Amino acid sequence: MGVLQKLSELNLVIKYRKQLKPVLTSYLHFFENTETSVWGSITEDDEQGIKHAVVQSGKHKGPIVEIGALFGHTTNLLASMKRTGVILITVENFTWNPFSLPPEVHRQFTMRTLRYALKHCSTQVFDGNAADFYLANGTLKPSLIFIDAGHDYESVRKDIDWAVSTGCPVISGHDYTVAHPGVVKAVDETFGNNISLYGSVWIHQRRECE
Repeated sequence: MGVLQKLSELNLVIKYRKQLKPVLTSYLHFFENTETSVWGSITEDDEQGIKHAVVQSGKHKGPIVEIGALFGHTTNLLASMKRTGVILITVENFTWNPFSLPPEVHRQFTMRTLRYALKHCSTQVFDGNAADFYLANGTLKPSLIFIDAGHDYESVRKDIDWAVSTGCPVISGHDYTVAHPGVVKAVDETFGNNISLYGSVWIHQRRECE
């Protein structure tokens, strides 16, 4: 590599250093946590939990709702596991991703990732925030709600409160770990010990629906 090329690349790094900082931070966080699920990735234990939640939801009528698609990895898994004909609605506003992609690029990437599920697996994307989805679907009765959007306490608590208000028989979510104390606090406050854990996936079933 020539000196001029190295200088050119260095100038690009300097020029875009503000944009590169969150990308580098995300990369280092991911690199330091390769044994756990991070940003839409799932472990084998997590996958077993999601499968269990989907199987239990199959005993009930209603769509599956996923709050937070990010890049669509868990969405595809849910679509592949659910019964044929069951509608899967995933909610994503494309305002955050660990690589600081602009919303329009994030949206395009996710929609392409979900192309097969959208066309063949009764899957829909609600392009907006969770609050708008909740307002627009006041009478919705899901069979499963999977929560994996904001991981701060306030966001998770709002998502759980809505899920409980629907009477959903199976409520589940991702990232119940010490790395996400907001998730742990919100889940514990609402359900106490009445949850099952598979890796970092938590599952609550209404006792009368078990």
